[in-house]
Amino acid sequence: MKHLSKRKIGIIGAGFSGLGLCYHLCKSGKAREITLFDKAGIGGGASGIASGLLHPYPGEEAKRSWMAKEGMEETTALLKVATESLGDAVAKQSGILRLAITDKQKEKFQKRVEISDDMEWWDEYQTKAFIPGGGYHPGIFIRSGITVHSSRYLQGLWKACKSLGAQFVKKELYSDEMEEFDQIVIAAGSGVQKFSECSSLPIAFTKGQILVCALPHHLRTIESSLIGKGYLALSENKEICYLGSTYERNYLTSDPCLGTATELIFSQMSHFIPCYSSFHVLDCLSDIRVINRKSYRPILGKLNTKIWVMTAMGSRGLLYHAYLGKKLCDALLDDNPSLIPAEVRI
Repeated sequence: MKHLSKRKIGIIGAGFSGLGLCYHLCKSGKAREITLFDKAGIGGGASGIASGLLHPYPGEEAKRSWMAKEGMEETTALLKVATESLGDAVAKQSGILRLAITDKQKEKFQKRVEISDDMEWWDEYQTKAFIPGGGYHPGIFIRSGITVHSSRYLQGLWKACKSLGAQFVKKELYSDEMEEFDQIVIAAGSGVQKFSECSSLPIAFTKGQILVCALPHHLRTIESSLIGKGYLALSENKEICYLGSTYERNYLTSDPCLGTATELIFSQMSHFIPCYSSFHVLDCLSDIRVINRKSYRPILGKLNTKIWVMTAMGSRGLLYHAYLGKKLCDALLDDNPSLIPAEVRI
């Protein structure tokens, strides 16, 4: 294939996907110019408000994700890049505790522990001691679990990209306005629906809301984020936490709705922290996730002679953005879509 070194590349979207790709393109040294575009700024969309729970065992049954090892390794590497660039920690690498709320989960989680050296089984007394005021639920402690401070991470990653020569323009841009670019990548999150080139992709949209809360004093001793039915994610501020999340398919607006968010999220929290009423809500954050209608995996590929796409990360953007950003970088520079893993390639 014709090698596309020293070409001018435009990336639409400055969230996890756009910045992960941008960094790998910058490090390759094979692009003449790389420009990021986003009307909301760096991390101004769903990525910037993500709770940051990074681990390889999502879903009700905690099955190990596709390409989990590669995803964790590549994201961890970019966390290090962002930390060094920012000069401050962008994540808390202290594990994540997943609670088994149902008997089915308890059975599945115990089986996962038997085949994984990355997990510990905690009985209900261990978890109760770990979570003051919590319920009596056993669970798995995921040693590799990381709580990423998403906005700080994205700012650090952008700083690294900028130091390598990337440019950023705070502007809403469409592919037909980018004739000057040799290659264009649409990594726009929910904005992907505005591009006619993406109209045939099997994607759908869900609204996700999280609550920003003051962390109750009796819970300020916990060192790891918690996942039950819903989650409690620690923040870079020891007095603040995030509770989430909603998955609303039938929504009227992408704007925050405190009433709906509080009702849904506190209902989830009640399953593993009975004293959820002690959380004082400070803010409600909301944005739209893009999901693949056919599977939980993202969608990547080449749409036409110069336009590529990287979308449908859903709630797994942190796990996949660095690994797939590297794969898309290689495919784009060699103009060879087959370098993208077949499981996610259009």
